[in-house]
Amino acid sequence: MHKNIITIVGLICVTFMAVSQPVAKKKLSTDDFAAWNIIPNQSISNNGKIVVYEQNPLKGDGTLIITDADDSKTIARGYDAKIGSENDVVVFKIKQPVDTLRKAKQDKVDEKKMPKDSLGIYLLKHNELETFPKLKSFKLAEENASWLAFLQEASTAENDTVSDKKKEKQPGDELVLFNIQNQDTLLVHNITEYFWAKKGSALVCVQQNKDSVNTYSTLKWFDVSSAKVLDIYTTEGWIKKATLDELGEQCVFLLSKDTVDEKVYSVFYTTKDESSREIITTTTKGMPVGWSPSEFGKISFSENGSKFYIGTAVAPVEEPKDTLLDEDKPKVDVWNWKDLKLQPQQLLEAKKEKERSYLAVYHIAKNSFMQLADFSIPNVSTIEKGNGQIAFGSSNLPYLRASSWTGENFKDYYLIDQETGIKREILKNKANVRLSPKGNYVVWWEPQDSSYYSVSTDINNMEYVALTKKIPVSFYDERNDRPMNATPYGFAGWSEDDRYIFVYDRYDIWRLDLSNEKVPVCVTKAFGRRNKTRLRYVKLDRELDYVPTTETIVLSAIDERTMSGGFFETKLNSIKDPGLLIMDKYIFNNVKKAKDADKLIWTKENVKSFPDVWSSNLQFEQVKKLSDANPQQNDFVWPTVELVEWTSFTGEKLKGLLYKPENYSTDYKYPMIVYFYELSSETMHSHAYPKPSHSTINKSFYASNGYLVFVPDITYKTGYPGESAYNAIVSGTQFLVDKYEYIDRFKIGLQGQSWGGYQTAWLVTQTDMYAAAMAGAPVSNMTSAYGGIRWGSGMSRMFQYEHTQSRIGGSLWDKPLLYIENSPVFHAPKVNTPLLMMHNDGDGAVPWYQGIEMFVALRRLDKPVWLLNYNGEEHNLPVKSWANRMDLSNRMFQFFNHYLKNEPAPEWMEKGIPAIEKGKNLGY
Repeated sequence: MHKNIITIVGLICVTFMAVSQPVAKKKLSTDDFAAWNIIPNQSISNNGKIVVYEQNPLKGDGTLIITDADDSKTIARGYDAKIGSENDVVVFKIKQPVDTLRKAKQDKVDEKKMPKDSLGIYLLKHNELETFPKLKSFKLAEENASWLAFLQEASTAENDTVSDKKKEKQPGDELVLFNIQNQDTLLVHNITEYFWAKKGSALVCVQQNKDSVNTYSTLKWFDVSSAKVLDIYTTEGWIKKATLDELGEQCVFLLSKDTVDEKVYSVFYTTKDESSREIITTTTKGMPVGWSPSEFGKISFSENGSKFYIGTAVAPVEEPKDTLLDEDKPKVDVWNWKDLKLQPQQLLEAKKEKERSYLAVYHIAKNSFMQLADFSIPNVSTIEKGNGQIAFGSSNLPYLRASSWTGENFKDYYLIDQETGIKREILKNKANVRLSPKGNYVVWWEPQDSSYYSVSTDINNMEYVALTKKIPVSFYDERNDRPMNATPYGFAGWSEDDRYIFVYDRYDIWRLDLSNEKVPVCVTKAFGRRNKTRLRYVKLDRELDYVPTTETIVLSAIDERTMSGGFFETKLNSIKDPGLLIMDKYIFNNVKKAKDADKLIWTKENVKSFPDVWSSNLQFEQVKKLSDANPQQNDFVWPTVELVEWTSFTGEKLKGLLYKPENYSTDYKYPMIVYFYELSSETMHSHAYPKPSHSTINKSFYASNGYLVFVPDITYKTGYPGESAYNAIVSGTQFLVDKYEYIDRFKIGLQGQSWGGYQTAWLVTQTDMYAAAMAGAPVSNMTSAYGGIRWGSGMSRMFQYEHTQSRIGGSLWDKPLLYIENSPVFHAPKVNTPLLMMHNDGDGAVPWYQGIEMFVALRRLDKPVWLLNYNGEEHNLPVKSWANRMDLSNRMFQFFNHYLKNEPAPEWMEKGIPAIEKGKNLGY
């Protein structure tokens, strides 16, 4: 009996110990990536009561989540949601299940016949969901949205007779008008386009019908108050770009009766109650000779409805019939030294240039047309939501050719009178130029003396005013170490009366009097500088074109000492310390305010906290967490992060980040990977959720698997980017291994992509400190890269070396020795570190022959080197390339595990993969 009692007590103790023992956390594996969730497309209703966001796994079917104060609704595969302006409906698209789409692809279903999205309409008042299949698009009015409009793919009856099938297939799709209050619907057939008035009072749409000879178009007008669809104008030809003014009282559209592909359009004007009339043609007074309204230009009304804007261009001409065989035509690109843009850039931009249009205005009451932009001044913008008397023009044409090697974006600037068309040059050869919201002043940054200047637009007062020249703080990037003019910190905005502009220094906000009558004032009272905290205005009302100086505004904040983030509040019409709202060891982002309520949503993140959605009032009180995207994170080993500081080999104080597994022990020796780009310490509180690699290591994944990760800041000396990287990275690595005995100094790796890839390739030519290195898209030979093309943009690479990231500071012929000295391939014989590279043949930023040059050099020298080329892929593997990203993650992990953890080398490292086994044997 006594023995049995002891046995029972023992069992109870063992059971209690088993229950109380914490469950050991798991290491992340690449198999965990697919189920990790992200939360895109967050929005809040105008009354602040409804919040909508998507919760999508990295691979698989996602969900749309609609939350209110008491409940939440989850809708499978919902996305791209819009909340109605009246807070009564959420409208969204519904994707087909991933498995359904996958099956259709396997069955080689034609793209046009692939399963289509559906439309979801969630009626908040009734908590009801309605769905409609075969969605093409949907639109809600910005204001007073009592109806929803959406296009459904036109249905085809399966029981058509033979004679029916001979009928001409009709253009367009089915437009459904859905009443949000009572769910009534109206159906209109053969609709090609539709447009809501901003105020929600009307919608116009274009219906097309055709017979064997002609096409006919009808402009239809849906009047919301009467719930009737009216035929406004029917004609032979093609109507396009039907556009309403904000009140829904006036409509403008394009019409062409040309039957050729290259159609010449006219502009028609109408209202609901009057006949449509042609008002702009090729012969309209003010239209440049040979020009016409462009079908590619945007049409928009001024806010007050007194005028509208269109795009014009050289009238298209029918192409002569091509009678030559393809083999009889030369295929050649002619490069001319006088070209403003290089041929590759011209070819990439050819479609955009063919569709380029030039802004023009039509004054409705005066029946007056005025061309604003032209070949010499191609870029023109308006002010005061289109109501302004003047427009602001610019042209970079005089400086475009030189920008290939300067990298600058200088322009000449013009004031354009919208009534008379008179153009007046106000500034020449400037950048960073702004016109005030009411058009009274032009402000620009002058790099020669690092100051802001202003000039009145009044022709009688054209004196330049130096706004910041005498202020004893810098308004430009103080940490700029590129051989170029430092850029300014930027503008916070303008005062409502156009009198002041608010600009940033490194930490604070200054009020500058554009008339120079009052002295500049630091409206944040140097609070930011005193506390090493950067303050920036958070624009919560996107419709305002000024800063509301009499109202309390929100300022974002970053403490440079701790990298903590948060918010302050202040008023810009007073000079005082901002008031603290919230400050914590997080990065705060995605702040959005409800239009009609003092309610905010935002995200916050740090190393351990995913950027979930939170809500609060404007004081960041009544805080509530709305989402919990990845509760499974608690099951895994996660990193911690530490801000470290050291002195570089040049005596400079530098910062960096050290990531460690949360369960690390000082009794154990850990391998470490050093990852870098330029300055990264301010990302201390960013969250790296597990995902397959685009090109770099995932810090959370590697830390979970027993690695330390070190991310050092790097500063540069012009002409010596390689040496600068060495001085920062190697000094930081040496500092850490000397300070922390738990770092295995013999098991340290390097990893970088692009600029980081170059620095990785350079470092392995200068030191044997690192046991393995992975370089993504590295420049290995600056002498050949200098004269190359950035194929993604078609631009020359010259400016990058002379003035920007590569930091040589001169041309190849001016400083040839620096190009050679900073090129890893010229130091290839000194490499002893095993090197893995990824360089893809579709790379539009760094030509992939740069990776090849390094590979063939090391291969000839019998150095261990591997090159991964993901066929057709870009500089970084895109989101859609899941299989390639998983493959890169696996290979990079295997590579580092072999050299830093003594794991066996996989087949692809030992033997390679012969081309005849490509796609069959991965060699893992």
